[in-house]
Amino acid sequence: MPDSLHENCGVAAVFIPEGSKHSGMASRFLYRLLLNLQGRGQLAAGITTFNSKRAKILDTHKDLGLVNEVFRDKDDESHEKILNTLDGNAGIGHTRYATSGMDDCCSAQPMERPHGRKWKWFSFCFNGNVANYSELKKALIDKADYHMVYDNDTEVIMHYLSRELQTKKLPDLQDVFRKISSKFDGAYNIAFIDAHGRLVVYRDALGFKPMCYGYYEDVLLVASETNALANFGIEDAKFLNPGEMIKVEDGKIEVIQIMEQPARQARCMFEWVYFSNVASIIDGKSVYVSRTKLGEELAKLETQKVNKEEYIVVPVPDSAKSSGDAYAYALGLPSMEGLIRNRFVGRTFIEGKKRDDKVRNKFTVQREILEGKKILLVDDSIVRGTTTRNIVKYLKESGKAKEVHVRVSCPPITAPCFYGIDMSTVGELFAPRFNIDPKKPLSQEILDRMAKELGADSLIYQTIPGLIRSIALPQDKLCMACLNADYPTKHGQMLYQVALKNAKNGVTLRTYDLEKPKVC
Repeated sequence: MPDSLHENCGVAAVFIPEGSKHSGMASRFLYRLLLNLQGRGQLAAGITTFNSKRAKILDTHKDLGLVNEVFRDKDDESHEKILNTLDGNAGIGHTRYATSGMDDCCSAQPMERPHGRKWKWFSFCFNGNVANYSELKKALIDKADYHMVYDNDTEVIMHYLSRELQTKKLPDLQDVFRKISSKFDGAYNIAFIDAHGRLVVYRDALGFKPMCYGYYEDVLLVASETNALANFGIEDAKFLNPGEMIKVEDGKIEVIQIMEQPARQARCMFEWVYFSNVASIIDGKSVYVSRTKLGEELAKLETQKVNKEEYIVVPVPDSAKSSGDAYAYALGLPSMEGLIRNRFVGRTFIEGKKRDDKVRNKFTVQREILEGKKILLVDDSIVRGTTTRNIVKYLKESGKAKEVHVRVSCPPITAPCFYGIDMSTVGELFAPRFNIDPKKPLSQEILDRMAKELGADSLIYQTIPGLIRSIALPQDKLCMACLNADYPTKHGQMLYQVALKNAKNGVTLRTYDLEKPKVC
């Protein structure tokens, strides 16, 4: 349960062919998809749909809040009015976290750019982070006299898309996306729709974030995760390959490889460890199976002489439950719900500021289960250490646990991420404080110091080889830069050097921020 960790917007798209019995229902399909992608973004949500019979051929509804709040489903009349206004046969949708720019309604997606010429009028949304955002922004401002209103990488993408659409005739969208892909460094799954009704969903050439698609009867559904499609009964979802796009034009659906896949790809390992819904499958690899294997690998590292009389396993709900249960089973120990999650409170890394006080709001300890026991607390990862430290304290003070031993199913996070996870500085991370060399096993002396900092009686981390075995993809198909500082792109490598320098000089701004974001 990474503390204060933002990432992973959810992206969705829908196309309904002419004559379908589902005609006009794009907004309803998108709404349902977004509900099932809610875990990927709880800051804001939005939908853009296409309808050539409306005065507003493209129409967008977006706001801060959960999907059901933005679309007001507690008020039937308001909910129906919004969805009816957005009726159409194609559209895109988004749930958002902020990794660049402000946490305000101006930065909610999709971002629509109106224009009188229909191919220049478009809306888009994306998942990821453009690592060379500052360089691209500087080029727009210095060389093309642009003005940045929202000051985030979404706006930069919008401007580069619009520049490629400044043609005298209808542009080929394959060429448009091929050109912008050659300029962008980082992670960027993009859903795009224009006022001609042309729809594109594109996965970046390194494949950082997942993207899948399938058919509900004759309706094309696209989403960041398979669980959103499974909700419609789609069991044969397909996955966009890195550098591949879905293009819908004149009613024809094509899947096209527009960028050559490099030998080195970069699927974010955190998708399996934490971010994705446990019911999802990513590029053919089950999230649930990967997490259970992480628990089994973690059990192999156990050093305590455990027994059923003294020890119980307590997984941190919900993302560590699969790993915790598997870890407990491998050791022959009971896995107990010593922490009960309050279902009406969001995931800890979503909730904004003052998270130290929110652990007790989010969890209730079961003293009847914990009192006098030695707790093996299984968590999926430790980023900043704040939440873990507070949970350990909570288990001991309120739960009256005799001991708390922290077990982490992800290896130590030793470096920032510049590809869509909001942890872009070295100084904010827990593990780098202990001068860890990711190429070497952690010494017992370092583990003891880390455990003491967390208030725990002992600490064991997953190993990188154990993580790779659990996900069951080759190392050169994964991005593990936050674990080993092996960044798969040029600007990721450059930003890491900036982050190291900033940490040395006490600079706390996000590494890719050149200046403070503007308030709109």
